[in-house]
Amino acid sequence: MSIESIINQALDRIGYKRHVGTIWEGSVASRVALDCWAETRDALLVRTQPEWAREDVALTFTKSAPALGYDEQTPWEAGLYPDLPWLYEYEQPETCLVPLALKPRPHTLPVWRPRAMRFRVKTGADQTYVLLGNDPAPILTCIVHTHNPDIWYEDFTELMIITLAKKFEVALGHPQPHQQEQKDAKSA
Repeated sequence: MSIESIINQALDRIGYKRHVGTIWEGSVASRVALDCWAETRDALLVRTQPEWAREDVALTFTKSAPALGYDEQTPWEAGLYPDLPWLYEYEQPETCLVPLALKPRPHTLPVWRPRAMRFRVKTGADQTYVLLGNDPAPILTCIVHTHNPDIWYEDFTELMIITLAKKFEVALGHPQPHQQEQKDAKSA
């Protein structure tokens, strides 16, 4: 299913007369769709956290605490070391929308039920998100940006259509067909 077919189904739901040929065509409906497509998709992925959008990503640390700990010779400094009491700071992958769990990386045999470790998300110095944890090389389980509607499950696609229809109704000013019928019945 293409982005345009999802948009056109949402437009049909509100009774909009014209379809969108491409999201980049410049029509009023395509501009409204372009404005809210990515935001709506990402918000629904964050809210529903579907299993098909989960991914395990290996992380490597960008900052670490001193091997022997902090003392008078190596005091803790804000920009140089991870926040206390964490030992490591990792860069959050660009594809990650929601970090769910940090797990230890298996070293010899696969770990069938890895225990999630404590971690914290914070905004880094360059306004990107970083993760704080206590493992030198963990695996992050997260919800990733899933741009291709072909891999979405039907329930998520339907939720996307319903949510877009609500946004289109406000932006394009077209009441849904059953609401229009109720207004016609009241006026008669």
